[in-house]
Amino acid sequence: MSSTPIIPPGGTPPIPPHWREESDWIVLIEFLREDDAEDRVRGTEAIGYMFAYSQMTDTRMLALVGDPKEDAYELLFSFSSPVNKVEFLHLLQSNDATACEEFEILVPDPSEIEAAQPIARVLPEDVMRQVTVIAAMLFGGESDTIQ
Repeated sequence: MSSTPIIPPGGTPPIPPHWREESDWIVLIEFLREDDAEDRVRGTEAIGYMFAYSQMTDTRMLALVGDPKEDAYELLFSFSSPVNKVEFLHLLQSNDATACEEFEILVPDPSEIEAAQPIARVLPEDVMRQVTVIAAMLFGGESDTIQ
């Protein structure tokens, strides 16, 4: 008998929380306000860059709804090595859209790590589409940010 979980028709396959084992995490907060189109575009752009940077540095990126009333999202990052963490943070600070102060880079609680999901399951669909486009442009060489 197989130990593969059975997925009910129309159900979403379970994602095992393999990331619990990883010990080096940071969390960044991003706002995607529904009532402020300009702020939503800025937040979406920042998340798109963060997603691309996570892919470039072999970094796991997950998300949580931080405060639904404020349209706040917690973006969690787990690093495969200290070198990749340094490179991710360097990329983050190299771009006006993603640069942040040191006090804005937080460490998530274990309960937040446990509850985190892949970003496509958490972010609004319109935001996720734009995040994917931004990351694809970076990988395609359409930005001056990545050399």
